[in-house]
Amino acid sequence: MKIIAFVGDSGSGKTRLIRRLVPELKKRGMSVAVIKHCAHGFDLGGKDKDSSKFLAAGADGVALVSPERQAVIKKGGKGISFTALARDAFRTADIVLVEGGRKDKALKKIEVLRHGLSGGIKSSGRELAAVVADFQVACQAPVFHPRQFKKIADWMDGGLSWKR
Repeated sequence: MKIIAFVGDSGSGKTRLIRRLVPELKKRGMSVAVIKHCAHGFDLGGKDKDSSKFLAAGADGVALVSPERQAVIKKGGKGISFTALARDAFRTADIVLVEGGRKDKALKKIEVLRHGLSGGIKSSGRELAAVVADFQVACQAPVFHPRQFKKIADWMDGGLSWKR
């Protein structure tokens, strides 16, 4: 399983890039999963839904199952590594794309930069796998333009050293 994080400032294009990469990687026969880091929390359905009521009642976790989807909500997300979550939740995935996860030092990162918004590369040398930017960037890692999502997918599919 390959796991890589897309990091960058809010509005830099992380979601847009991941939304373009998923179908491109799927075309190549890969099983793709995405983990979204929600630093400010999330709610699946609102406080009046049964799942929220079960959690409020003290349940440590709730699973939602329908004919089309499933979801599991567990308390205590603080401290879990994205790698552990990926291996637990997406055992059969060939690649897991993490949106966020800057603080997880074990993750290789693609830094997404946008002209006029981003203050530059923030990932350390060992963590930085590549840069995606809509302006010129000088660094040791490969640099792509956001529109080059097919080239990014080629690079990701190329048996990189960040395979776990």
